[in-house]
Amino acid sequence: MTDSLLEGFERALADLCADEAVRRSEAAEGAAGQWAAIDALGYTDALVPAECGGAGLSLPEAFPLFLAAGRAGLSHPFAETAIARAMLAKAGRESTGECIAIAPAAAGCQHIACRNVPGGALADLVLTQWRGEWLLLPVSAAMHTPGIYRPLASASLQWQSADVAVFRFRDDDADLLALCNAAHAAGMAGAMQRVLAMSVTYVNDRQQFGRAISQFQAMQQELSVMAEQASSSVFAARLGCAAAGWLPDPLRAASAKLRACEAGERVAAIAHAVHGAIGITEELALGLFTRRLHEWRSVGGSETGCAKLIGDALFAQSGASSQVILDFARTQLAFHA
Repeated sequence: MTDSLLEGFERALADLCADEAVRRSEAAEGAAGQWAAIDALGYTDALVPAECGGAGLSLPEAFPLFLAAGRAGLSHPFAETAIARAMLAKAGRESTGECIAIAPAAAGCQHIACRNVPGGALADLVLTQWRGEWLLLPVSAAMHTPGIYRPLASASLQWQSADVAVFRFRDDDADLLALCNAAHAAGMAGAMQRVLAMSVTYVNDRQQFGRAISQFQAMQQELSVMAEQASSSVFAARLGCAAAGWLPDPLRAASAKLRACEAGERVAAIAHAVHGAIGITEELALGLFTRRLHEWRSVGGSETGCAKLIGDALFAQSGASSQVILDFARTQLAFHA
C-alpha cells in the first residue's frame, strides 16, 4: 500500500463520510448510494488476487485502508467486504459490487441466526459458517431485529435454512472469528483515533476561567490516557492483521481484539467525560463513534473469548512461568515476515 493510494482513499472518504452523510447512512438514508460510490473506488477488491481482477494485496498491506475506514466513520462493513471478496474469489465466485458482512452464526439454534451484525442492515450479503460449510446469505431473505447500538444500520438476522444461500463452499483454512476479530480491531483502532482527535480539538476550543480547558492538568492527564489507549490499539490491530497472505492468525487477531475492547471502553468513557453534556447530543458526531466502539466490543470474539483463546494456547506450552510467557509472546503473538 503506497502513500499515494492511501491518501486517495482518505480524500474520498472525507467527501463521502462527512458527519451529516454518516448520520444519514446510520439512519439508512442514501446508504446504497454511498456504498456504490465507495465500491467504485476499487479499494474493496484490495485483497482479491490480481488474476481475479483485484489488487492482490496482503492483509498487512490492506490494514491502513481498514484503519482509515474506521477513522472516517464509514457505516458499512468495509474491512469485512474486502476479506469476504478475497475468500469468495478463492472459492470461484466473482463479486458484483455487493457489500458483505461477516458474522458468526449462533450455536445451538435450529435456524441460522447472526446476532447484532455490525452494518448488517446496510449490507447486501452476510458470509457465515454453518455446519462445516461457508454460506453467503442475502440480507433481504432474513428476518430482521434492529441492532442494539445502531438500530437502523446494524441488525440481528435469521434465515430459516441454508437453502436461501446464494453461494456455498468449503474452506478449512479460514477461521471465522479470526476474520471478525482482525476486521473489528482495525475498525475500532481507527474510531479511537477519531475520538481522540475530536477530544483534543474540543479541549483546545473550550474556554473556562479565561483559558482553554486543555491547559488544566487534570484534562491533560485524561487526554494522555486516551492517547495511550488509542495508540496501543493501533499497534495491536496492526499486529492482528500481520500475515503472509490475507488470512489473519487466530491468536494475533484475538490479541488485537482483546486490546481494542479494553481500550475502547476507556476511550469512550474518557471522551464523554471530557465533552460533558454536549457529548451525548446529536449536534456532536462523538456518539457516532463511541456507539460503534461499544457495538464492536459486543460482537465477534468477546473479551472473555479472546482471553480464553490466548490463555489456552499459552497453557498448552507446558505451564505459565515468566520464561514460557515471554517465549509464547515472541513466537506465537509476534509476526516474523
